[in-house]
This record gives sequence, C-alpha cells and structure tokens, in this order.
Amino acid sequence: MSLSQAEQQKLLDAARLAAKHAYAPYSKLPQGAALLTDSGEIFTGASAEFATYGGSISADIAALVNAMNAGKRKFKALCVQPFSYPSGVARQFFAEFGIALTVVAPIDATSENSQDDASKYRTIALKSLLPEHFGPANLEAADK
Repeated sequence: MSLSQAEQQKLLDAARLAAKHAYAPYSKLPQGAALLTDSGEIFTGASAEFATYGGSISADIAALVNAMNAGKRKFKALCVQPFSYPSGVARQFFAEFGIALTVVAPIDATSENSQDDASKYRTIALKSLLPEHFGPANLEAADK
C-alpha cells in the first residue's frame, strides 16, 4: 500500500507525541504509536508497563484498540516511536484486519532513530514481517 512522505511525517509526529503519554517506569523506553485508517484518520496509543510485565500493553496494540473502539477495522499504516518492529503478537493482531498494513521504519534500523525527517524512513509491508500468517481466512477454510 502506497504511503506518501506527508502521511509518513504525520504518523511520525503523532507517534512521538503519543510517546509522551507512555507509562514506562521499568524499561525506561516510553513508546508511542500512530495508526492510519483507510479513511485517513490517525489513532494513537502509548505503551503502558506494569510490575507484572505480562499485563503490559505495547503502544501499537494500544493504538489498534483505540481505533477499534471508534469502530475502525481497515488500516493503512502503523508507526512506532522510538522505533521498534511490532512484536509477534502485535503482528498477528494487525493481520486480523488485513495483511496489507504498511509499517513505517527507519532506513537504517540500527542507527539512532531520533530523526524528525520522514525521508529517513521507509515502508515495509506487514506481510513481509508475518509471512504465512494465520487469520480469519484460515478459520473460514476450516468451516468448509
């Protein structure tokens, strides 16, 4: 799915702003995420970690839940700042709504990713991060 540099910049800015609302007393890595719907709306989420660790919520899943609570089910792109690839669980959650999602990632994921310029980023298809995924179509095939 094509994503303009302007859309990438909006997602970067929104994700960075969302990170300011994160609760990360243990990892000290507050993250924010911005999720672009197919209708052009941006929903954000912030990471929230707790002493139990297992009950923690990643920024990307928080953004997905915020969008779902607004009735959205079709998504175009995701950006997490500071950057990290979506976890396996998050990848599976997003695949539930379509494997065509685009992930905004730094061109050089090993470098400091504090650049404010969208030209320093690229897009990666969720499908390449989660090949041979399990999704609703697998369940539909099992019912036949």
